[in-house]
Amino acid sequence: MAKYKEVANEIRKRIKSGIYHSEEKIPDQESLAKEFGTSRVTVKKALDLLSVAGLVYTIQGSGTYVKKNAVNLAEQSIKIGQNVGLTAAAGERLELKTEVLDFNVRFPDEEECNQLSITKEEPVYDIKRLRILDEKPYSLEHTIIPIALAPNITKEILNRSLYDYLQGDLGIVFGDNRQTVRAVKPDDNDKKYLHCSNEDPVLEVSKVMFLERGTPLEYSVVHHRYDMVEMSFINVSREGLLG
Repeated sequence: MAKYKEVANEIRKRIKSGIYHSEEKIPDQESLAKEFGTSRVTVKKALDLLSVAGLVYTIQGSGTYVKKNAVNLAEQSIKIGQNVGLTAAAGERLELKTEVLDFNVRFPDEEECNQLSITKEEPVYDIKRLRILDEKPYSLEHTIIPIALAPNITKEILNRSLYDYLQGDLGIVFGDNRQTVRAVKPDDNDKKYLHCSNEDPVLEVSKVMFLERGTPLEYSVVHHRYDMVEMSFINVSREGLLG
């Protein structure tokens, strides 16, 4: 497990157990880095992960604080609509398995060119994965990534964590992401892999992930079982950020 996720999981446990109380300021990044024997960059990534999960918030020039409802949030299910991968979101709380259904290299179609701002001559990875949480089918992912931006992706990497490879091994820094969510009827793959019936709604999430400099990195369409997921939106006050 990546070090930043170990740190995030330990802080999560401390929040859940009451070691870090609601609305309390937690130790600063330098102190946490010294305690965990790691760098401030790693601690910042851990805190960013917890912030995305809605457990902490940071006030510039003041520090990082535990949110008032953090204990309840620490117990809740996986959320989507956030800028982290499923492996990081699951952490140690849930057992995550990944089955790579298809993995190949090809040239993009028109829609993929538009979403990723590439030409038809630029090859892409075409990745299809089934994600399973606690032995239950969770989602079907269809991901398109330009090879030029993320070289040397392998099936072994896809069986572990794609985002860990992109961020940890390649040093890629994610920027914003744009997502569209809608309810759709299950298709044949949903019925086969997610065990959906004809009447079960499916939550479809189309996402474009951008690099920090604004270049599109990933275009994905993910189907979720209706009973295995919830959306989470966090609106951050600009005044609170500026402190």
